[in-house]
Amino acid sequence: MPDHDFFLRPLTSRDLPKVRELHTKILPVQYPTAFFIQLLVLPTRACFVAYRRSHPTVPIAFISAAIRQPLSSHQCFILGSSEGRPSNKSFLPHLEILTLGVLPPYQKRGLARRLFQRMLDSLRESCPTNFLQGTLVYANVATCNTEALKFYERMGMAISSEVIRNLYRTLSYGSRDGYMVVGVL
Repeated sequence: MPDHDFFLRPLTSRDLPKVRELHTKILPVQYPTAFFIQLLVLPTRACFVAYRRSHPTVPIAFISAAIRQPLSSHQCFILGSSEGRPSNKSFLPHLEILTLGVLPPYQKRGLARRLFQRMLDSLRESCPTNFLQGTLVYANVATCNTEALKFYERMGMAISSEVIRNLYRTLSYGSRDGYMVVGVL
């Protein structure tokens, strides 16, 4: 699918019912209405939705994330050093990918990569931190979701945890266990 065949835009209240329905179709975990409302109203949350130009009201993909607020006007989030105090290299903005999904007919066409990059760009636009050292990006992924694990690896992330048992408690079938994937991008 050429780039000009689809477009990305931030979630709006008008999109909410269809994006919630899309989440339900794609993801095995059910999210409450409050999750989607938070994506609209909290300044630390963001959601981008992809649409085909020929069907601009039917979402085909999404990404949602928590953008961590700056601790001051000069930094976004502090990672402690090994001594328990921050070091100059510890000041990295943080981005937690909450959900990411693409309808099967549109997978493997670069849409997830574009959504991921747009979310990363959104953080960089909103945070005054110097980005020369990169951005810490992390997400939870079900252990059985090999496609997602491969995607995050292609994006420069790696599994950074042991198996997190029963991470997906609301999942009614399949593996409830997960990994945390992390990268500095």
